[in-house]
Amino acid sequence: MILSFSGDPFLVRRAAREVLREHGVKPSEAIELGEGLTPQAVVDAASQGGLFGQAALLLDFGDAFSGQAGVKPRNDTLKALQGLKDGALIVVLDPDATPARQKTLQELGTHRHLPAPRFERLPQWVAQELKREGVEFDAGVPQFLADVFGEDPAAIAAEVKKLAVLEGRYDVERVRTIVNRPASHDSFDIIEAIAEGDAAEGVAVARRLVEQGEAVQRIFGALSWQFMLVAKGVGLIEATRPRRPSAGQAAQALGAKPFVAQRALKLAERLDERALRGLLSELLAAEVRAKSGRDPELALESAVVGLAARFGR
Repeated sequence: MILSFSGDPFLVRRAAREVLREHGVKPSEAIELGEGLTPQAVVDAASQGGLFGQAALLLDFGDAFSGQAGVKPRNDTLKALQGLKDGALIVVLDPDATPARQKTLQELGTHRHLPAPRFERLPQWVAQELKREGVEFDAGVPQFLADVFGEDPAAIAAEVKKLAVLEGRYDVERVRTIVNRPASHDSFDIIEAIAEGDAAEGVAVARRLVEQGEAVQRIFGALSWQFMLVAKGVGLIEATRPRRPSAGQAAQALGAKPFVAQRALKLAERLDERALRGLLSELLAAEVRAKSGRDPELALESAVVGLAARFGR
């Protein structure tokens, strides 16, 4: 029996370990072959069953084959697997499998493609992870974790496991306290509060970051970086009218991860070039005040209030 997985490396390995357990095999008991894997090594390992029960193999193509040099050995190994379909339990990890290679793996046995969840699927996947670990949570928690960690399933899964150890129900504020990530993530919360014209919320987020030890200059830096993404988004929208740019186009044009680019694009849709110039000018003036010997925290809060007022107009 041959079972194979492609897609995100973390999701692929986790699924492989789970399927081994489903077949009564502890992952630590499976014969794992990675770097140095050869067709003969696979055949030899598969034949180690017999009187001792069915052999279980975990083949890591990601470790074993890379670049042009790995093409022929991988193809030879796939051919060798053809003759082993009815023998040992063989689990193949091939994170970078192309569509053509996925088709070959499907012909060998059961294949699952597990890409990293993206865009609107990401918070849905986070909610599934929370339920999987028995975590009780409020509606905004999956979106918050998606915003903080982005398209990083391994980091999100690790954080969910940490939440599962503690007791009680989680709202966004409790999760924020436990996660305690840096300003580059939470500064988008400031921008979105500004976009809603909610100066009080924006100032509250800024104060919380300062209380958590973030330097005002770092917060300004994160705000500037994210407002520049929004500025690029405004330009992209103008260049692609009347069509709306896709998330993939936005990620490439903005030079950011798709999930971050999508958030920036959503804000950019509410601005034109004139409004954008006013926002950037106000942000720059506030940053200069913060670095010129005046009260930096007051400069940050004033910037948030002024920017929220501009968005409100």
